[in-house]
Amino acid sequence: LDYIQSRRLTADHCGFYPRKEQLARIKRLGMVISCDPMFLDRSYPWLRVYGEDKANRIGPAKSLLDAGIMTTAEAEVDVESGTGPTYFAVQSKFMTRKNSRGEPVAPEEAIDRVTLMKMMTTWPSYYVMKEKELGSLEPGKFADFVVLNKDYFAVPEAEIPTIFPLMTVLGGRTIVLRKELADEWGTQPVGPQINFEFATRYTAEGGRE
Repeated sequence: LDYIQSRRLTADHCGFYPRKEQLARIKRLGMVISCDPMFLDRSYPWLRVYGEDKANRIGPAKSLLDAGIMTTAEAEVDVESGTGPTYFAVQSKFMTRKNSRGEPVAPEEAIDRVTLMKMMTTWPSYYVMKEKELGSLEPGKFADFVVLNKDYFAVPEAEIPTIFPLMTVLGGRTIVLRKELADEWGTQPVGPQINFEFATRYTAEGGRE
């Protein structure tokens, strides 16, 4: 058991798992689970097949955390085209438990914004076995940080999907500086200037429109 725990076994997505009866074993094995809120869209239509009572198997973040299992947030956000939803718009579904069609998906699995921030920052560093290098701003760690357009901890929850980084720094090097902030500072923009979308709609089958 000690060896298995030392391996930090992981599982991704949380599309339709884990079931509550699996949580104790996942905890005992020392696993880390990574969940993607897009499955509130992608898996939701399958409830018509498996039953509405299975909704709490889709991204059950609160149940995982209540069981003492480290849970991290993942996302598949397509911005290669130069446009797309903000990262916070995607992840905030863990708080609202509503998919992109506004349908509630096991509201009892909702988490708060502080927990979500940990799922997006400090805990993922443990997931990738780099907690001594990443995940928080401390001496000896990489200077990786973002400057956001709004205060994540202070704005109304409904505004969180409109939060995006004005500046992104990796290892102390600025890789993105948006024009809005560059103009304020009297300098030139740096990196891709994403045209963020603030609403994403999905079809009844779970595809993106």
